[in-house]
Amino acid sequence: MTKQSKSVEITTGELFGDLWHAYDENLFEESVQLFEQRAKANDFDLNWLKGKFCLDAGCGGGRYSVALARHGAKAVVGADVSSSGLQNAKLQASRIPNIQFCGASVLELPFADQSYDLVWCAGVLHHTRAPAAGLSELVRVLKPGGRLFLLLYGKGGVRWPTMMKLRPLAEELGYDALDSAIEAAGLPANTRRTFLDDLFVPLINFYDQEEVAEMLGANGITNYVRWEQGKLDHEQSAPVQRGELVRLKSVFDHVNDSERAAPGAAIVSAAIDELDDAEASFASGSIDINERNWRVFGVGHHRVMCDKP
Repeated sequence: MTKQSKSVEITTGELFGDLWHAYDENLFEESVQLFEQRAKANDFDLNWLKGKFCLDAGCGGGRYSVALARHGAKAVVGADVSSSGLQNAKLQASRIPNIQFCGASVLELPFADQSYDLVWCAGVLHHTRAPAAGLSELVRVLKPGGRLFLLLYGKGGVRWPTMMKLRPLAEELGYDALDSAIEAAGLPANTRRTFLDDLFVPLINFYDQEEVAEMLGANGITNYVRWEQGKLDHEQSAPVQRGELVRLKSVFDHVNDSERAAPGAAIVSAAIDELDDAEASFASGSIDINERNWRVFGVGHHRVMCDKP
């Protein structure tokens, strides 16, 4: 790993790790429950996990590690570059004996080839400077016949282009100013994590379906399914997406320096208008459902479950 890549990873890990500490017991439990809800919505047999050796690569606060252990995994290893995140993960999993945590990068995993039956890597690779190398590492430590779950951000839609327009302004305003505005707006810890993550994480990559297929194919994986159901986040529906944008605008409305923050509020207002226009055009019949979905959601998160030959 290059010095530059290591710097990006460490900064990303520190950001994520610190944000998890604000979760209370109920919010953390809700985040764990999302695993089961999405798995069931996409017909993944949770009984398959029983007796399996699992790696949660880029485990953050440990929610997926806890979920995998609860559903019968024989052993779970959570790996992350963030010491702060690992501290929180260890606390959350303190009563679960079959989970261990270690400091490690997805770009240089300290595990032998073919060590795991399942590798879970959600929302990690797209924040690295070498996602292809990271994917190769994940596949390397996976047993033949094992399964790999990936979550990668998709191109298009309203939300991510809006976030990318806001990121330079957020950098100018500063983390503390946005964090204080989120508190002043009365937003919960999970929304705080999402917004501060998206606005301040050093690097974000986005992919279309062809690019995901090419990345997997380069590692010999051609058998995979997209988890299209159980979208329990901002992709759940257009009204939910709109509600998140309204909350995002409220952040910039609550920044102490209203004059400097006004362009951010304007950017989000334009995104809300764009979403409303797509909905109105669809309702009138001037665009079809595919065009409407592309304009509102884009490709959407790539949640893929893969089988290693």
